[in-house]
Parts: sequence; C-alpha cells; structure tokens
Amino acid sequence: MAISRKLYDNCKLCPKKCGVNRLKGAAGFCGSGADAALSCALLHRGEEPPVTGERGSGTMFFTGCTLRCGFCQNHQISRGMIGRSVDEEVLSDIMISLQEKGAENINFVTATHFIPSVYEAAEKAKKKGLSIPLLWNTSGYETEEAVEMLLEFIDVFLPDLKTLDPALSARLFRAQDYPAYAERAVIKMADGRKTDFSLIEKEGVIKRGVIVRHLVLPGELESTDGFLKWFSENLKERAILSLMFQYEPEAVSGIADLPERRVSGKEEDEVYGMLDKYDIDDGFIQETEGDCIWVPDFNSSSPFPGSSSGKEMVWHWKEGFEKN
Repeated sequence: MAISRKLYDNCKLCPKKCGVNRLKGAAGFCGSGADAALSCALLHRGEEPPVTGERGSGTMFFTGCTLRCGFCQNHQISRGMIGRSVDEEVLSDIMISLQEKGAENINFVTATHFIPSVYEAAEKAKKKGLSIPLLWNTSGYETEEAVEMLLEFIDVFLPDLKTLDPALSARLFRAQDYPAYAERAVIKMADGRKTDFSLIEKEGVIKRGVIVRHLVLPGELESTDGFLKWFSENLKERAILSLMFQYEPEAVSGIADLPERRVSGKEEDEVYGMLDKYDIDDGFIQETEGDCIWVPDFNSSSPFPGSSSGKEMVWHWKEGFEKN
C-alpha cells in the first residue's frame, strides 16, 4: 500500500476509521488534523534494556491518541493534546539530532494517526544520513493495513497488548473492538519482523523484532492471565514479553472506574505464578520503584520523575530545538 498524505483524506489509518478529511482541517477521534504534532524528543533511558541500550532510546512523543485509556500516564499528550505542529522536514531534523546525540534508535510513541508524516520524515532523514533502527511504540490498536504500511520502514515493534477482554476494553479505553484488532496486529508484526534473540543477547540491543508489553492492572488479574495464556500459545519464542507493574493511580482520570491503588504484592506474586504456569521464561519485568510516581510532566523540559531528561532533550514543544 502506498504511503502518502492522501491517506489523511477520508482517514482510516486506525480502527476508528472516522473517514474525515484531515487535509481540510477535520479532526477524527484522535483529535488531529493532517499536520503531525509532537510534544518532545529526547534520549529516554526508561525503556526495556535492549531498547535503551547504553546510550538511550531516541524517543519522539506524539500528540493525540486513537484510544481513551482512563489510566494513561501520558494523558497530557494523549488526551490533553500538549504539543505543537511540526512538518516532515523538522521531524527528519529531530531524528538526525537524536542520532547525533548518540541514540540507539528512533522510537515513535503513539504515532498511528500520523503514519504518512512519519514515513515521509523518515525517508527524508535517511537521505540525511539516518542509519539507526526505527521503532514503533504503539497501543497495539492498529489495523492490519496499517501494519502492512509500517513493515515498509519500521525495524522494531513495541506494541502494548492491554487485554483480550472486549468488555474490559470497552470500559477502560472506549474500544470494545480493541482485543480483535490488537491480536491480529501483533501477530502480523511478529510474522513480519522475526526476533533474533541470539543477536540481542550478543549485542545488548534490539535491531529487528517485536517486544510485546502488558500492563498489569490492580483487580484485573483474570485479564492478565488471559493475555499470558495467549502469548504462550502464539508468541513465545517469536517475540519478547515485557510485563509491567507500573500502574499509577495518580494518572487515573475518572474516564473509567479504576482502583486508586497500585498493584499489590500479593497480586504480583500471582502474576509470577502465571508465568510459571504458562512456562514463560524469557522477557522483562518492570516493577514499581518505591514511592516514585511514574507520571511524566510534558510541560517540563525534564518530563520524567527522577531523571536527568532535561539534559538529554533534543526538541521540546515550548522551545523547539534545545540550544547546546
């Protein structure tokens, strides 16, 4: 499928398939027109070890989202629309700047509604010398057609698979069809990008493949059990599992009825038992760290709590390119 800005006309880039003409200024569910919007770009050291590597992941946080998760830690940009419009030339320059700063990769966060812009910018950046892997950091809510387009230029996929329970996805992210789309999309990603486990172990970074993320929600362990069973049956030895316990009640918005507490120690132990039950040995577990609140502030030049991200910022929506 050809990737061009014409896809913004009668837009059906995501499963919402709003059909609006974004080229004429209309905005669909994602809240975005045809100009890509970005909140910041920086060297991010909080991803999985093979993504972060030694130098950090060159992460670009896009504005808007195709879901409405009631516990989104990036709610300032996914729902609050913090960010500003940037054209493809600027996006390509940001990628080059991240590479020059030492980034292991370029990490596009929540950019499904901007696929044509990202593709064009990446092509421009490659002509300017971009040579590091490109990562697609997504909610998993993708059409198979979108994944087909992404396979033309994306090296590594980092999809969430939040739940396989339609009732839960309807309640938590206003998308009853999320499980059906996410399941097919993630399988297509794994089919298209074989994960070389031995290369990751040898070099310490992922250059091609799939890492599937799942956030454990307090009080919803049945959903996690269902996901882990599905992962074991469909993706074990084909993709890397990243299990996260970093649900943060500070991020809960009131969109959904969710617990105002973190995952308990008892619940964590139950999830470890599930890993044993489904014979899942390889992967990563991101646990909570004391009282640290994992909610970034994208109004700040150092968005991530307890980090030195201000020193590693390349571009911020308030100031543009950082002056070094």
